[in-house]
Amino acid sequence: MAGKISIAVSLLLAILLGALGVYSYTLNQDINALSQRLASANDEFAAFRQQSTARSDSLEKERDAATARIGTLQEEINGTQGRVSALIGEIDDTQTELNDLEGELGGTLIRLDTLDKGFEQVAARVSESVVSADGVYQGVSQAVVRISDGDRVIGSGFLIDAQYHVATAFHVIERLPRIDVIFPDGSFSSATVIGSSKHSDIAILDLKKPPAVKPLALADSAALRIGEPVLAIGDPFDLMGTLTAGIISQTDRAAEIQYSDGIRSVANLIQFDAAVNFGNSGGPLFNSKEEVVGMVIARVSPLEGDGVYYAVSSNKLRRVAASLIDRGSYDYPWLGISIADITPQIAQSRGLDSVNGVLVRQVAAGDPAIAAGVKADDIIVTFDGIMVRNVAKLISYLGENKSPGNLVTLKIIRNSLEMELSLEIGKSPL
Repeated sequence: MAGKISIAVSLLLAILLGALGVYSYTLNQDINALSQRLASANDEFAAFRQQSTARSDSLEKERDAATARIGTLQEEINGTQGRVSALIGEIDDTQTELNDLEGELGGTLIRLDTLDKGFEQVAARVSESVVSADGVYQGVSQAVVRISDGDRVIGSGFLIDAQYHVATAFHVIERLPRIDVIFPDGSFSSATVIGSSKHSDIAILDLKKPPAVKPLALADSAALRIGEPVLAIGDPFDLMGTLTAGIISQTDRAAEIQYSDGIRSVANLIQFDAAVNFGNSGGPLFNSKEEVVGMVIARVSPLEGDGVYYAVSSNKLRRVAASLIDRGSYDYPWLGISIADITPQIAQSRGLDSVNGVLVRQVAAGDPAIAAGVKADDIIVTFDGIMVRNVAKLISYLGENKSPGNLVTLKIIRNSLEMELSLEIGKSPL
C-alpha cells in the first residue's frame, strides 16, 4: 500500500516537473521575445533621441537666429521710432508754421476783402460823381414834356407811371384855361388836371392821347447825399429839352417861395445848383441812375442868392401823386402849432447843450397839439423816436411819412423836465 502511494507521488511529481519544464520553456521564450522587443525599443529610443537632439540643435540655432533677427528688428524699430518722432516733431513745427501762415493769410484776405469793398465803394462814388450826362439825357429825355397853354410854353413836366399821368408844378397850370402837353418828337395831347396840391406845388395831369413813351422811375430821395451829382431837364425860355448839371446842396429844406398869388411855405425841398430858369418849373431832377430825385419848382431870386434852386423831393412827389390820382386831393398832415428853430441864445436860456429841436411858439385852439397837451414854450426834441434837428427837418418828415389820423409820440422839454405826449395828426386847413 505504501508502495502504491510512493508510486503515485512520484508520478505526480513527474507530471509536475514536466509541466514546470514546459512552463519554464514557454516563459523563457516570452522573456526572449520581450528582450528582443526591449532591444528594438532601445534602438528606436536611441534613434529618436538622436533625432530629437539634432532637432533640438536645429531649433536652438533657429532660436538663436530668430533672437538675432528680433534684435535687429528691434534696433530697426527703435531707429524707425526715432525717425517717426523726428518726423512728428517736424510735422508739428510745420503745422505751427501753417497755422501761422493761415492766420496771416486770413488777415491778408480780410484786408484784401476790406480793400475790395473800399475799392467798390470808391468806384461807386466815382461812378456816381462822374455822371454820363449824355447817357442820362438819351435815356430819359423822351419822357420830359413841355406844358403849354396852346400858344406858348409855360413850364415842364414828365411821365410818372404806365397810365401816362404827367407830373408838373401846381403853379405852372393853376391859371391855364387850356393845357397842352408837347413831347420831344413834336407830338402833343390835350390834358386835364385830375388833382393838385397847392402847398406841395404838385399837380397831376391826365392825357387825352397817351404817347408810346416809357415813364420815368422815381428814386428814394431819402438816400440822397449832399454833393451827389444831379441833372435837370426842362424847357426854359421856350427851348425844348435843355440839360443842366450840378450837385445836391442840401436836403429836407423848407422855404418861403414867392408865387404869383403871394408867398407860400413849401417843405420837403431838395436844394441844388444845376441852373434852372423860368420854364424849368415842373421838370425832373435826375440822379446818375436815370431816376427822378425831385421835381423842379423854384429858383431863389438873384437879389437873395445866386445859384440856389429847389425841387420837391421824389418821396413827397410819390406820396402826393398817389393821393391825387386815387381821389383827386391830398390831405396835408397838420400839428396845429407854430414852431421856430432853437438859437444859441434860446438854448443857453433853457439850459440846453445843443440847438437841436424846435421851440413851440403858439398852439392853435382846437387843433391836434393842444388836444395832446402841447403848450407854448415847449421844446420838441424827438418825433416818433427820431431826433428833431430843426423846423425844416420836422415838417419834411411829416410831409413824406405821416398822414392825418396817424398817432405819433412827441418827446418834449418843459421847464427843464422831459415828457412824452401822444398826438393824433390832423388835416391842414389850408
